[in-house]
Amino acid sequence: MQQQHLPKDFTLQDGKYKIERKLGQGGFGITYLAFQTGLDRRVAIKEFFMKDFCERDAQTQRVVLGTTGSRETVSLYQKKFLKEAQHIARLSHPHIVDIIDVFSENDTSYYVMKYVPNGSLAEKVKAHGALDEATATRYILQVAEALDFVHRQKMNHLDVKPANIMLDDKDNAVLIDFGLSKQYDAETGRETSTTPPGIAEGFAPMEQYKKGGVGAFTPETDIYSLGATFFFLLTGTPPPSAPEVNENGVPLDILRTKGVSKKAVDIIAQAMEGRRKDRMKSVRIFMEELKGAGKDQPVPNPEPLAAGSGTSGKAKEPVSGETRLKDDEKKPNDNENNGEAGGNKPIRNWMRWLPGIVGVLVVIGIVVGIISSRGCSSESADVDTVTIDSVVEVTIDSVAESVDADSAAIDVDDYVDDWNKVIEVGDVQFVMVRVNGGTFTMGATSEMTDPFDEEKPTHQVTLSSYYIGETEVTQALWKAVMGSNPSYFKGDDLPVEQVSWHDCQTFISKLNGLTGQHFRLPTEAEWEFAARGGNQSRHTQYSGSSRIDDVAWYDGNSGDRTHPVKTKQPNELGIYDMSGNVWEWCQDWYGSYKSYAQTNPTGASSGSGRVLRGGSWCSNPGDCRSSYRCDCAPGSEGDGLGLRLVLSE
Repeated sequence: MQQQHLPKDFTLQDGKYKIERKLGQGGFGITYLAFQTGLDRRVAIKEFFMKDFCERDAQTQRVVLGTTGSRETVSLYQKKFLKEAQHIARLSHPHIVDIIDVFSENDTSYYVMKYVPNGSLAEKVKAHGALDEATATRYILQVAEALDFVHRQKMNHLDVKPANIMLDDKDNAVLIDFGLSKQYDAETGRETSTTPPGIAEGFAPMEQYKKGGVGAFTPETDIYSLGATFFFLLTGTPPPSAPEVNENGVPLDILRTKGVSKKAVDIIAQAMEGRRKDRMKSVRIFMEELKGAGKDQPVPNPEPLAAGSGTSGKAKEPVSGETRLKDDEKKPNDNENNGEAGGNKPIRNWMRWLPGIVGVLVVIGIVVGIISSRGCSSESADVDTVTIDSVVEVTIDSVAESVDADSAAIDVDDYVDDWNKVIEVGDVQFVMVRVNGGTFTMGATSEMTDPFDEEKPTHQVTLSSYYIGETEVTQALWKAVMGSNPSYFKGDDLPVEQVSWHDCQTFISKLNGLTGQHFRLPTEAEWEFAARGGNQSRHTQYSGSSRIDDVAWYDGNSGDRTHPVKTKQPNELGIYDMSGNVWEWCQDWYGSYKSYAQTNPTGASSGSGRVLRGGSWCSNPGDCRSSYRCDCAPGSEGDGLGLRLVLSE
């Protein structure tokens, strides 16, 4: 195989730098130990070299495009490489590596750093085993100081791990490798630089696995990695991956066997919480707490941190959230439920529903006419529901509750022909809303703010008619089918959560056996069409409104918990909570969009993650957009992961 790195004694910048040896290579660059002849000192030089796209000319040592490379892609990332150098050059801090020089040569780019001679913390632990708590704490505090400085520049490092922490000649920690770092706008907090994706297994939190998960500035992401690095230094063992932490928790018993202080264990537990907002809010807080560690007794009998929580023993969602409230500490009030500011709201609500009430009277008249014309009793007049009373009840609900704050009137004809289905399981009744088939534009349409590449290209999709759950599956229904309740937030009218995609399949199989129906999860296209309001779509950003507080429980109003279904306004079809409350599993494997028109698409033929849609109680507004999409491994569970049912016509 042809050698990719520069050979020993090769010179750069007309002999200014002489290569001594390769120190390491990643997907986007090669790092060398070199000698700076003019100043008689050793330096580290990083060369831009995309491992899977570039090759090296054996004669000239120039970097050339490989047979599988894309010149446009390589050029794009070379610019990002130079931006990385510029970012580091602005970060003058004793625990951040110094940039000495930047230049282009050999048809590629280089930046020169101060050489940190004593290897990395990963190498130190590999050679000598776990560190004592005092030594580990000193290193971690130094890295924390560096990160605190980085965060004040509205940057995230996003690759904090022992291999990227070097030790200088005074045995001080120095943070290196800003190749995955992101810069954020000082006012909006949104990402202004796009860096190549990368995950350091065991040291990256769950949001880094999620597409767009670090699109907004948040120090909690680096705090997770800092806690994971602390865990590694104290145990000599790499921490489990974020999905494993969400599934089984951080193995705190390993720390106990090492005699680690209770305070340090608590800090690691909080830093490695599954949800961003359950972690410390800043590195400064992490530092203040850590400075008091080591002065108490070792942990007597700590339990393993279960699925992203140091104390709850419950699994957590791979999305951000804050400190939970007890079930009775926060209840949705009328103002929250209706997006009103108070005053004579009952009267206003009655007036707002007046067109719907007229529509109900029309519907009742039609139903009675049908019965009379057939000369039969209500028991024989089945219109896709159990009794005529059920039809009237469901129609009333559908008409009254589909009146959105964005529109003071409805078209009664929409509800005359489109009958919903009422299903009973034991004492639990739930409604399936009919979605008339149609054609729509799927993906990042013009009303969607700051869409991600994964939502593109937009494409035409045609769907047959189907039924979709009026609400997310509730805990009452899950218990009626499964006989148990896995949810963290308990309540019959709350959406079920902490269910994996596999759990959903088991639930649906049992539900079908009980009802004789053929329920399933929605395809991603069916989910988005229903969320957009189907053929009645008003083209809003969220499901039912462009004002997120009207229709969604999310991190700006949820009080850090799920809420009862049907306590926010429905969308155009009378469907609730398709934005926020809990993420909803779809049937599809996650895959890239195609630009061509499709009919009843079912997603990728294979993959590593199943599609999740809608956002949750601890999601930012962008995640709740009707076009936003992400994925998780089908075995993932979390207190923001739920489901909604679909029934083919």
